[in-house]
Amino acid sequence: MVSTKEVEGRAWRNSETERRLLAAMDEGVDTLPKFLLRNYKTFGHKHVAMRHKDLGIWNRYTWVDCYQHIKNFGLGLASLGLKKGDKVCIIGDNEPEWFWAELAVQAMGGIAIGLYVDITPPELKFFVENSEATFAVANDQEQTDKFLEIKDEIPNLKRVIYWDPKGMWSYKDNPFVIDFKDVQALGEKYEKEHPGFFEESIEKGTADDIAIFAYTSGTTGALPKAAMISHNYLTKTCLTVYPTVPMNEADEYLSYVPPAWIAEQMMGIGSWVTNGIIVNFIEEPETALENIREISPSTLLLGSRQWEDLLSSVQVKINDAGFIKKLVYNLCLPIGYKVADYRSKEQRRSPLFWRILFQLANWFCFRPIKDTLGVQHTRTAISGGSLIGPETFRFFLALGIKLKSVYGITEAMNLSGHMKDIRPDSVGPPMPGATIRITDEGEVLAIGQQFSGYYNNAEATAKTMENDYFKSGDAGFIDDNGHLILLDRLKDMLQLKGGEKYSATYIENHLKFSSYIKEAMVVGGKERDYLFVIICIDFDSVGKWAERNRIPYTTYVDLSQKPEVYDLILKEINRVNRVLPPNARIVQYANLYKEFDPDEGELTRTRKLRRTFLEERYRELIEAAYNGQSQVTANTEVKYRDGRVGKITTPVHISLVNQASGT
Repeated sequence: MVSTKEVEGRAWRNSETERRLLAAMDEGVDTLPKFLLRNYKTFGHKHVAMRHKDLGIWNRYTWVDCYQHIKNFGLGLASLGLKKGDKVCIIGDNEPEWFWAELAVQAMGGIAIGLYVDITPPELKFFVENSEATFAVANDQEQTDKFLEIKDEIPNLKRVIYWDPKGMWSYKDNPFVIDFKDVQALGEKYEKEHPGFFEESIEKGTADDIAIFAYTSGTTGALPKAAMISHNYLTKTCLTVYPTVPMNEADEYLSYVPPAWIAEQMMGIGSWVTNGIIVNFIEEPETALENIREISPSTLLLGSRQWEDLLSSVQVKINDAGFIKKLVYNLCLPIGYKVADYRSKEQRRSPLFWRILFQLANWFCFRPIKDTLGVQHTRTAISGGSLIGPETFRFFLALGIKLKSVYGITEAMNLSGHMKDIRPDSVGPPMPGATIRITDEGEVLAIGQQFSGYYNNAEATAKTMENDYFKSGDAGFIDDNGHLILLDRLKDMLQLKGGEKYSATYIENHLKFSSYIKEAMVVGGKERDYLFVIICIDFDSVGKWAERNRIPYTTYVDLSQKPEVYDLILKEINRVNRVLPPNARIVQYANLYKEFDPDEGELTRTRKLRRTFLEERYRELIEAAYNGQSQVTANTEVKYRDGRVGKITTPVHISLVNQASGT
């Protein structure tokens, strides 16, 4: 039931953190570099600003250390010719140098542009040209080589600066490439010749200056657009998020999601400088879980896909566990669900009996799981990006993890979020200062921390605005409690046979709750008589299942087309169909011979489906399903991580949900 078409965010009680931030803004501290300067003067060597694990050792950096690194690099850029308003691309893993480079660029009046590490050279060319970048900062040889490959096609780019010297010895004589430390050495020299220049440049900055370009994900298949994000946007966003995510200078934060994502710009870089939290960087992606356990961050931001991966890792370990551990897990999990439902559905504290049972379940089961995941001491866990499935959300609540959804989009962040009223099916009420309106078509319009338009694209900017409201493109409604319930992208809502609309993402999220399903794409709509789903199996999980059941296989292609695997996936589809209305149930499915891949344009860099592209790419499979065929031969190219292109020719089975085998 929809209670209203519009709701405004209510003011929440200010915390000490907010009061400090407001006081700083009143004193003219209104840009990220000004907050950096304030922290340098306030904390000095007394507080650790960040840690980075390298070669097995946690390296610590105080605010003085960070300030000096940023100052030297910023002045080095100035000596190389960086001017106010110039743009600098940054590409690399989550490491201190990324944060230092961004703050240095902004301190000099420049604009930072974060890029994802897995982009290809042609994509990189687009971003450099579109943003008119004059410098680039790259992590290592791999990222530097991407720039060198397209060097002749991007004449405006003056230099590429790398911070990891491994394998770079042969680049020393290349004038286009320069070491991060060499730029800092130039900065030290520049400081002697221009004393006070860095601090003066910081003071000249204003809240309305553009801090970053954040590129849209391009889920529609259109080219990404550069959303111009001001310092005011970032600092005010941090201010409104603190009631939902309380933080202070003693809090440990894990920088794990890419800094190119606007959410990490807010929670990582933004909160780091405005609130003085301690940012931690893992050693390698392969050591992530081990490093997270060592840190046990008090605040953890992950994308919905990463929360789903954590859930899958738990499910896989339980499947491999012995009888006693499985028994304890299966006895304790319903207790967790019961207590979670008291909190989220009934909005009250659970009775004493259930609280006692939960403490026992926590001691014997949930505590070890949380310790393994590294969230034993996590006070606030946040899910951002695409919608997280209610079942996944409810699972973490059952473990006692206070997972919260925060809704925002690149162009208008911090629109809604949970405070104490946490519900798996909603993204909470509007944030303070935000207003959410629902159109007659069900689209979410919002006023929040608004962007400053798309760079060099006034026409696109105008199309996204309606009377000061940003047109999100998301479908949703507001319930009787003032919570925003998101359904899907408006364009992805399926019109069923009865005329009603239904969310494809909702169905897909229920499917992905299974540890055996990595990705899923539901196909349907008013021109189709029923729903068909393309499944990407989880190779590791299904592979272990096959080994336990003595089912031989060789590759992903071979495993995905096994009749036994089709029967395994059928059980998961039937589980989901039982909770769906009749018209929204899946009738046919096929196991794809590969995973959806962002390098092939099938997913965005934040792991969202590019539906238009996918439906075109797998049109033959989709048409075969709706034409009543039971099999189609796939002939397609795949791109490997080393850049090679291969061809796959394989039969793909199309199975009816009411039959027992994929053959």
